[in-house]
Amino acid sequence: MPKSSSVHLKPTSAGGSIAAILDNLDECKLERLACDVIREQRRRLDDAQSLYDRLSNDPACTADDAEADEIWHNYRLALLMMKAHHQIASAILDELGYVPQVSGIERRQ
Repeated sequence: MPKSSSVHLKPTSAGGSIAAILDNLDECKLERLACDVIREQRRRLDDAQSLYDRLSNDPACTADDAEADEIWHNYRLALLMMKAHHQIASAILDELGYVPQVSGIERRQ
């Protein structure tokens, strides 16, 4: 039976919580986690870029209406979520010590 591990999170320290989650992971598990986190970060970037493109290319988005406000709200939220997730990606890559080659990434053109 595989050895189970418990994670004790410290609610006062985000960095400590991430470190606790990563504690005792071997390189293979850490690299797998890093690849998934990189994929997620790139997905978040694509989402934010898509909203930015919509704001840039749609003259109606500069108007003062509910639809434009909603797009701006979604764009700001996407940026915040991307920036917050970047901290997670950075912590995992720092722990791993290198950026792994990530396969299976589809980028929008």
